[in-house]
Amino acid sequence: SATQIIDLNAANDGPQINADDIMPRIERILEEFVRAAGAELHNISALTGGMVAQEVIKVLTKQYIPIDNTCVFDGITSKSAVFRL
Repeated sequence: SATQIIDLNAANDGPQINADDIMPRIERILEEFVRAAGAELHNISALTGGMVAQEVIKVLTKQYIPIDNTCVFDGITSKSAVFRL
């Protein structure tokens, strides 16, 4: 039942959480997963992180020319473009 106590660490007399308190939190987490249903955010994050890391290396080593101004990536077509604004 929803009013039962969930024991997280029975062997060590650890903290106990009331199921009524944890259910709203679980529901919020599940709603967030559903909201981003088909999105593959980890792919875009990996790409962005790689681009930023590459640009930082260019600046630190002074070996290549960094992106000049604004880089836009289209995640749907997997294409990028650099614009001078």
